[in-house]
Amino acid sequence: MSETIDRLCDQLRIKLHGIDRRLEALKANNSATSEKSRHLVESQMDSVQQRIFERRHRVEAANASVAEWIEKRAVFDDQDASWKDSADLSRLEARADDVEGYATAVFELAVAAADEASQAALEALLARNDAELAAFRQGRIEGLVSPAVIGR
Repeated sequence: MSETIDRLCDQLRIKLHGIDRRLEALKANNSATSEKSRHLVESQMDSVQQRIFERRHRVEAANASVAEWIEKRAVFDDQDASWKDSADLSRLEARADDVEGYATAVFELAVAAADEASQAALEALLARNDAELAAFRQGRIEGLVSPAVIGR
């Protein structure tokens, strides 16, 4: 692989590992159902939302680049064999550059998808916490009120 693709693979691997570590830590904190852990999850979610917002132009550009590559791909696929046979270096270099640009765009989209997945997981943690807290409160209230009182 080219240096560009190797670098992108490493960046994505690091990003995914970091997201995984943060989510594991947040899940551990979330089990305490404390206000402090909820604040920590909400703070992390704000950071992720800010990253998503800041990257929106890059994501739009990546989407455009992918669409452009899809259109070019048909031409390249049709001409690829003849370029290889004739050793048309300039066209093969241009093709390689375009494919690397496509790969870069797809990696950018993968990073954005990882951020979206992280945000969804954080939202799920908060939603589960809310549900568990409501269940706890409901059980606590039902435990304090006798069935005779409820029947009246």
